[in-house]
Parts: sequence; C-alpha cells; structure tokens
Amino acid sequence: MFFLPYGESSLAVRVDGELIRHRDCPPQEDETRAIVEALSHPIASPRLDEIVRPQERVAVIVNDITRLTRSDLMLPPLVQALNAAGIPDRDIFVVFALGIHRPQTPAERRRILGEDLYRRLRCMDHDAFDEANLVEVGVTSFGNRVQINRHVLEADRIVLTGEIIYHLIAGYSGGRKSLVPGVAGARTTTFNHNMIFDPRCRSGRLEGNPAHEDLMEACRLVEPDFLLNVVLDPRGRLVKAVAGHWELAHREGCKAVDAMLRADLEEPFDLLIASAGGYPLDIDLRQAHKGLENAVQALKPGGSIVFYAECRSGSGHPGIDDYLHRFANDQEMEAELRRNFAVGGHKAWWIARLGRLFDVHLVSQLPEDFVRRCHFQPVAPERHQQRVTELAAKARRIGVLPYSGFTLPFLSGKEALAS
Repeated sequence: MFFLPYGESSLAVRVDGELIRHRDCPPQEDETRAIVEALSHPIASPRLDEIVRPQERVAVIVNDITRLTRSDLMLPPLVQALNAAGIPDRDIFVVFALGIHRPQTPAERRRILGEDLYRRLRCMDHDAFDEANLVEVGVTSFGNRVQINRHVLEADRIVLTGEIIYHLIAGYSGGRKSLVPGVAGARTTTFNHNMIFDPRCRSGRLEGNPAHEDLMEACRLVEPDFLLNVVLDPRGRLVKAVAGHWELAHREGCKAVDAMLRADLEEPFDLLIASAGGYPLDIDLRQAHKGLENAVQALKPGGSIVFYAECRSGSGHPGIDDYLHRFANDQEMEAELRRNFAVGGHKAWWIARLGRLFDVHLVSQLPEDFVRRCHFQPVAPERHQQRVTELAAKARRIGVLPYSGFTLPFLSGKEALAS
C-alpha cells in the first residue's frame, strides 16, 4: 500500500508498483544551526555584517504562500544577523514575491513569517500590475524590458530568500527568480514566460536555457546584495542551506537539488500513480501542473497516469479558465499565444498538451466539466482506488511517484541535467 499526499492529508492506494523516489539525503538534525552556519560562511560573498551599515534600509524578498519554502525557518536567523549588524527591525521590510500570483490574506502572510516576525516587521505583497510602483532598470539582450518593484529598488540593500527546486521553464527555482519574476512587472514576467515554446527551457537545465539567461541578465541589472536559499526534501525538511552571492550560492544549491531529487530510471512505465506532493504544491492546478510535467517524464508515449492534486483554490489563474473555454485544443492555444502571449493561457496550453499526449486521470476537487476541458478524465477522491485498479489491470509496468512536485524522473540515454 502507498500513501499519496493530497492537500494536507493523504489517500491510500493499493497497487503493485515500483516506487520512484528521490535519493537518500539525510535532513539536517539542527535546522536552525544549519541556517546560521550558512549565514556565517557565505559563498563568494562577505558576511551580512560586512555588507550592511547602520541606518540602511534592507528589503528582504520572501516567497508567497504557493511555495513550500520554510521562510519561518530562514527568517529568524537572518533578521537576527541583520539586527546584530546594526539594522533594527524598523529598517527591515519584507516584500512577498508574488510575481503575477494573487494577493495574499493576512493569515497567509502570518503563516509564512511566523507570529513573531509578522508582528515585528513591516511587510507588503508585490503588485506586478501597479505601474506607479514599478521602475524600468534596463533591457536584456533578449529584448526584455525589466521593471522592478519601486520599494525594493529604493532600499539600500536587497536580500533574496527562497527555495531551490526544479522549475519547468527556468531549470531551477530560487536565486534570481525571487527578483524576476518575484518582484518584477507583469510585462517583464510575460516576456520571459513567452519562452516556453523553446525546447531548451526545461527542468534541470541552466546552460543554454534562454529563459534562465534572460532572468540572469535581469538580475544583474539590480545586483542584489545577498542570498539565503534552502533545499528541502519532499517532507519539507531542510537538507541544505546556501548563502552568499545571489548567482554562485544559488548554483551550489542547484547541485544539491540534483544530488537529491533526480530519480534515474532504466525504462518508462505504462501506468504512473503520482501526487503533486500535497499542500501547497497542489493548492491549485497552476501549481500542481508542475508536478504533472515532472511525472510524465517517467511515462511511455500515450501512457496513463492517475494524478492526485486537491486544487482547493481552483485553477489558480483566470487565464487558464479563459483559454480552456475558448480553445478546443493545445494547437489552437499555441497559435493564439504566438500571436498574443497571455499569462495563464500558457498554463492552459501546457495542461491541454499533456491531455493530448497522455491518458491523464485527475483526482481533485475541481468540477468535472472543467477537468474534461483540460482533456483529462475526472476522478472523485472517493473513487480513486477503483480507477487505479481498472488501469492497473491493463498495465505491464507500473510506477508510483508520491512527490512529483519535487522529484524529476530521468531516463538513461537522455541529455544529462545541467548543474
């Protein structure tokens, strides 16, 4: 029996399958000490107390509620280090890197920061659509006009925080992504997302990835002062913390991701039973889709997958709903996106494309008619075992992937991951 994460709980699945799991990387016994050690021994950078000066204002960029980041673990030692360097709480402010995500509730902000820091520090959500609070800082060689949150730019120091995990377009999350798209303008983000049709933009690849290179150029226009990123295991436990230079420390974190989250396979499966990894990775279809993209890397062409993603917040973006209503298939969506790229629409294209290439059975809270417009087959949570049993009876080789939002299956013979 396997237990597949689903929302903040799990669903039991009875199936005779091969477990696809990440490599064994022991979590840190003392997580806070690991963060302090990283801050004390930064990579290619002076320590924070050698960077900041009293009376300087420090902007700390923090992931939003859609990311499993452990900001409540990272921020207390970080703020303590800033305090010790002569920066009082009143000169520290938190900007949540929403990118183009929805605004957060006060309860969500409190959950991210923890009660103590939420009470002590000023915090704000980034608004990618508020032109009055965006400043253009330059243009990348790709032609991307880079707009950044005015409050961040007006700070004397900028500190990036976040989690490093595989990312569908940029190769890996974390690092430069906290700035762009985290606190960038919608126009800047849209330009970068428009690179999804380039096959070089994919999970686990940095070298030769134009989306990553565009983000790097954008970040160099601002040159953040410091970075603190974490690598977590699928249970959210700290495996590694990296701190220091925003580019070089991040690269070390990407190597740690490969060492833990890459799953090497000899051959693909006929049927895959997979979960996005539970909340918040399955908070909505926009986020859960990332795990689905990872999972199908382990499937044969046209293979079947039962995918568990609660999606309590629905699709996650009105553009997804719009495209799924207006267009019959991914080919129509791609034609429209190439004419007039729309964030949200690009996610709908990705989703519909998977529905064409694979036999996708989605276990979720989403309405059945919506799931069918995704070109998936809806499965009610109370009937998931029946669907698994039916599909397993016709499959020769079955895999089980409980944390697809983290784990990247990698078939031998493919191009090696870049790190």
